[in-house]
Amino acid sequence: MDSPTPQVTRFHLTLAYDGTRYAGWQVQPSHPTVQGELLTRLRLMLRAPELKIYGSSRTDAGVHALDQQVSFEAVLPGDVDASDLARRLNRWLPEDIYVRSARICPGPFHARHDNCGKAYTYCLAPGFKPNPLYVRYLWRTPRALDLSAMAEAAALLQGEHDFASFAVNSGKPMESTVRNLRRLELMETGDGMLYVNAVGDSFLYKMVRSLVGYLVHIGLGYGKPEQVPAILSGKDRSLAADSAPARGLFLAKVFFSPEEWRSYQPILPPFAFTPRL
Repeated sequence: MDSPTPQVTRFHLTLAYDGTRYAGWQVQPSHPTVQGELLTRLRLMLRAPELKIYGSSRTDAGVHALDQQVSFEAVLPGDVDASDLARRLNRWLPEDIYVRSARICPGPFHARHDNCGKAYTYCLAPGFKPNPLYVRYLWRTPRALDLSAMAEAAALLQGEHDFASFAVNSGKPMESTVRNLRRLELMETGDGMLYVNAVGDSFLYKMVRSLVGYLVHIGLGYGKPEQVPAILSGKDRSLAADSAPARGLFLAKVFFSPEEWRSYQPILPPFAFTPRL
């Protein structure tokens, strides 16, 4: 009698991580990555050496995440309880990676292809020395910023544009540099911190950091908001400012419903997120 065919289970994980010591999300030879840490432990736990996992965003080196989405398919060994997968992983993973949730998908699911938008939060300390416990998660600018000019520039950058001037060449062929930036807004808190909230259907490589770098460039008085249309139409990265440092950027939310972005409000500050399981 033939033995029954092992049943493949589809999983959906939600991760938060501090990206400081990682060379980004995606596996790289000889460099620690978030995907590499998670994949190593899943392959051991599930006894699946060929297992592949997929993330919703390929966060860059030093970038953090509150809502990285991960999908994979695997046959569960008899001693692995699917409902307890997140807790098991959190016991094995480094302390700077946390599995917020794990669920079994009843049908097809792909974390990268099935999402319909993302939100990023960038943290700034405009011209003041911040709490030393926060410095690894923000960019301290050399002096105070002109928030009115920055907001004017952000409003001109919102919408569907060709963002070639804010894209860094990833070395991979790209079909289009046109993107729909749903929201680009400045948000202040009572402690003097400033946050840039960027929401879009998708983003180009290092686009958010390029946008933030340009807004700070405007805020420091090195450029004017009325120059935005010319920079967009120029389609040349050299026309905009240097990118903001990676340490201030958080992948804050991944959307799986087309209108979900409308009601989204970011967690401020993102590094104050409290893990719960």
